[in-house]
Amino acid sequence: MKFHLKALLDKSYIMKNTILFIFLAGIFSCNQAPKKEQNHPSFYGEFLYLSDAAVLNTGSEIYGVIIDENMHKLNELCTTVKRDEYDMIPVYIKGEVLNNTEEEGWDKLIKISSIDSLVNPNDNSIIKPN
Repeated sequence: MKFHLKALLDKSYIMKNTILFIFLAGIFSCNQAPKKEQNHPSFYGEFLYLSDAAVLNTGSEIYGVIIDENMHKLNELCTTVKRDEYDMIPVYIKGEVLNNTEEEGWDKLIKISSIDSLVNPNDNSIIKPN
C-alpha cells in the first residue's frame, strides 16, 4: 500500500481547521453578555381565591398567595373563565416566595409580581393579560 502524503496532509489540515473552528465558536459563544438574572421565578399551577384565602397548587407544592392588587387582577382574569366558584384555573405567574410568619395558613407564600397567562379550562386556550 502506498501512502499518499499529500492526501494525508490535506485531511489532517481539514481536521485541524475544523477543530479550531469549533473551539473558537465555543469561546465566542461563551463571551456573550450574561442574561439579566430573574429576581422572581416563574410558577405554573392551579389558582383559587375564595373570599379571604388564595392558593396556588403547583403539583409539588401548595403556596398561599398574598392578597394584594396583583392577586386581585389574577382573580378577575380567572373569574371570566371559571365554571363555578371552586374551579381552580391553571396560571403562569412570576413571584417571590416568602416564609409565612403567621400561625395560620401555608408555610410558604407567593407575592405575585407579574401575570404571564392563564389557561381557559373550557377550551384549553391561553389567555394573556393586556
